[in-house]
Amino acid sequence: MDTQQLLEAAQTIDILRSMFADEKNEWLPVIAAIGGAFVGGVSSFFPSFFLEKRKSKLEKRSVEIAIISEISAFLEVIERREYVHELKEDINYLKQNPDEKIQFAVIVPAHYSQVYQQHISKIGLLHPELSARIIRFHQLIDSVVQDIATDGVVANVGGDLKTLSELLEIFESAVTVGREIVGEKVQ
Repeated sequence: MDTQQLLEAAQTIDILRSMFADEKNEWLPVIAAIGGAFVGGVSSFFPSFFLEKRKSKLEKRSVEIAIISEISAFLEVIERREYVHELKEDINYLKQNPDEKIQFAVIVPAHYSQVYQQHISKIGLLHPELSARIIRFHQLIDSVVQDIATDGVVANVGGDLKTLSELLEIFESAVTVGREIVGEKVQ
């Protein structure tokens, strides 16, 4: 074997030794730490994300059902007690007796819209169109309640033809909006 061959053999042995040598890679711990943090973060993010999303969906559904149920109960009471029919009869009477006033009073408990009041801060969870209708319904009902409650204007002073006609329009609008809400969401 000549020197040239010996040099080539030594280089080959050196190359093979470097391939199988147990040299430490100083970047390996850094890469392992970053990889572990990433895997840990991802594995804890997704379950939390999905749990929070499910919780939000359940809360939205709960608020929606509660408020719509209350509106449904309002409509049932209005219908059973024939408030709109009674108001129409009073208006017909005033059409024939325009100089008179009629007192129209209903005892309205302070908690009549308790479910709505308790959930108003969560109304934004609902679909924007539904939220708008719910708010409109309650504003219209509140307007009627202010007039016909025992301390209201129509209850104390009495209402003339114009006042009761306006009251009827507001009342019928509230009932229409309430039926839209209940008809759309409750089966």
